[in-house]
Parts: sequence; C-alpha cells; structure tokens
Amino acid sequence: MGKICAAALLCVACCLANMSSGYAATGLPIKLFLSTDGLALSSFPHRYALRQTVRVIRTEGSQQVAWTAISNQPWLTVTASGVTGGKLKVEASPKELAKNQFYLAQVTVSTSGGDFTDTETLNVGLWVGSSDPTTVTLSTNALTIAANPVEPFAYVANGGSSISEYNVYSGALVTTFQNVATNVGAMEVSSDGNTLFAADMSNNNIVALNASTGAQLGSYASGSTVDSWFNMAYARPYGQPAIYAMGGSIIAYPSGKVLAGGIPNNYYIAVTPDGRKLFAVDIGLSPSILAAFSFRARNGTFTLAPVASTTIQVANCQDLAVSHDGTRVYPACGSAGEFDVYNDKTLAQVQTLPGNAYPANIEVDVNDDAVGGLDASYLPDDVYVYNPQGFLVGEVPTLSPNASNTQQAAAMRVSGDGTRVVSVTYPIPDYPQTLMLRNMP
Repeated sequence: MGKICAAALLCVACCLANMSSGYAATGLPIKLFLSTDGLALSSFPHRYALRQTVRVIRTEGSQQVAWTAISNQPWLTVTASGVTGGKLKVEASPKELAKNQFYLAQVTVSTSGGDFTDTETLNVGLWVGSSDPTTVTLSTNALTIAANPVEPFAYVANGGSSISEYNVYSGALVTTFQNVATNVGAMEVSSDGNTLFAADMSNNNIVALNASTGAQLGSYASGSTVDSWFNMAYARPYGQPAIYAMGGSIIAYPSGKVLAGGIPNNYYIAVTPDGRKLFAVDIGLSPSILAAFSFRARNGTFTLAPVASTTIQVANCQDLAVSHDGTRVYPACGSAGEFDVYNDKTLAQVQTLPGNAYPANIEVDVNDDAVGGLDASYLPDDVYVYNPQGFLVGEVPTLSPNASNTQQAAAMRVSGDGTRVVSVTYPIPDYPQTLMLRNMP
C-alpha cells in the first residue's frame, strides 16, 4: 500500500433538494444542524444518564438565528429557545414511568426568523430499568456489531443472512431480522436511530433497514468490494444523511445519489457527524498511512479532497475513530501498546494515551470520550476510557484473564447512553465466541 493518489479523489457532482429558503456559496439550502439528531438516556436504581446537551448551529454562515425547541413528551424537558451557536439541553424525569420499558420523545427545533427557515427533529430515547445492569455474556458467533444511538439495542451479525438484536442492559434477545442479505457484513446505525445499514458481502451492496422492524427500506451499490474488511460510516453533510463506504462512494440517503467517490480502499475510515472531515488508516500494514480528507460543496457540487497524509510508525492498525469536533484522530494499532492521538490538520501526533498490548478497537462515545479495546490475553482490564483531555477515566475488567477472551478487532461498540460497552471474543479453536455486555466506568 502506497500513498493515496490524489487523482483518485475526483468528485461526482450532485445537488440536494431545496428544503429551506436561504442559500450560501455552497449552492445548497442553509439548514439548522444539530450536533446529533439522536440521544439515549437511561435510569436505574444506582446508575443513570438523564441529561445531555446538543449544539444547535447552521450548516453555512455565521449570522445568529433564533430557534425554539418543544418536546412532545412530559417526561422530557428541553431548553425552550436559543440562538445558533448555542446549546439545547435535554433532561428526563423518569419518576412516574413504568420500569423495564423503552420510551421515545421527539424534540422539534425550529428557526424563528433570520436569513433562513428550517425545522429539525431530535429523537430522545429513555430506558427505565428496575435493577442495575451487570456483566452479561452470551455464547454466539459474531462477525460485526452495531449499537443504536437512541434505542437500548445492539445488533449482531455472524456473516450469515440474519441480524440479531439484543437489549444492551439485560442481554435479552429482542428479535432477529431474517433474510437481510446472503452474507451480512459491517453495520452502522443512523444518528437518529431510525435506520440500520448492513453491508451485503455477496452483492457489494448496502441494505437499509428499519432499525425497529427490520423491514427493508432500500439497497445501494457501495461502489467497492464488500468483504469482511469492509467498513462504513454515517454522517449528515450539510444536513443530508449519507453513508461513507470504504473504497467507494459517499451515498445520499434515502435517494441513493452518489455525492462523491474516491474513499480509499483497504482503509478503516472515520467521519465527523457533520460529514465534513474524513480520516483513513490502512488495514494491518507496517508502517501505516494515516490520511485526512475534506468533504465540501460549492455551487451544488461536492468534492472529496485530500488534506494531509503521513506515515505513522505503528503497525497492524485495526480501527479508527475521530472526536465529535474532528480535531482528535484515534487509530487503534496493534503494535503500539498505547492509544495515540493525532491532530486533524497536520496529522502530527499530539498525545499518547497509556494502554497495553494490543489495541484493536476504538470508539468515541456520546460524551466525546475515547473508548479503546485490547486484543489481549492474561490482562485484568481490556477496555480503557479517556476523556477529551486525554486523562484516563477508568478501565473495564476482562471476563477472566485467559487466552479465550481476546477481543475481536473492529467489533466493539458503546451504547447510546455511554454506559455499556459491547464486544465479542475472537473465534479461536476449542473456544466458542462470547458476546460481552459490560458496564462502562
């Protein structure tokens, strides 16, 4: 694998539908942009996550515009009004709610004057449990895992045609989506929690499913070969939901229009929530190439362009994540024995987060904490959690320090409320795979 060829990063033009009254130099309608359009909250006797904050900005321009927010459920209170650049706070009050149930609220955020008009929706899920969650283990084959950012569910695929949905707190099997594809690979969930995307390894497609019912909503050509290394990301560039497919295209959802091509092949990718920054690290090579790209629009035409590319002196990179604001890039590389942090513009290393051998998973959770997982034997802890400043928040104990409990690479997820980590052991001879659901520190 050599350096990425800039010639491969030519864009495919595409225009989005006119959904508001203002326009910027992009040629696209100006919209409200919520830093996330889906949140998960939870309540247990001794553990809870009942508050979160969402930043309300505009997709283009700097003029402050007033907005209002209304919740459709009495158990969820929200900041009533503000201006773009400000924060929308949400807080759940579960006291009067029945236990062991899932509740869903929708917050409507609307502009109220200014140079554009728009209305956006924030989905907020709440699980109310009667007892504190504990470590749950399940013997099941697993190739890939996804976690819903709103609902308390994790999706597990074993490379066959079905997807199993589990409650992240109890480990109970909720349902199984049958006949999704001949061979299901990588999975992602939209940030509003509504759509589950599943890679179809037999047909090089990405299948969109209703995340609650499993009903198929569409199928999209990835623009690349979909195999067990394939990975993808979901983001909302300029307010347009899109799937970023490794080695292929940026695909608008649900229209299926190709916004741009040229995402590098055989790389793990990570994308900021606004879709403007894409990062890639090559899979398993030594030394490794770390690359940064920008995704921009002008006059209705999208361009994916290289920003920086550098050689990093670590080997066997297994996963990649980026902070919410796009300033901190986290590759998980097996030879490092630590989790290194890189600047988004120059790709210079800016921090070393103490870990252990061998980094294989990295996620950034709802709190913007970096959650790193190890593929390691005979260690007391195999998940490390760091806050945005790089300080160690805590560690998650292994099931037992033996060779059968090494975590599979690029197969760890964090629940939407940031309280549970879901991962699976490697399939090794004489040891069945174990799906692990554990408390975050």
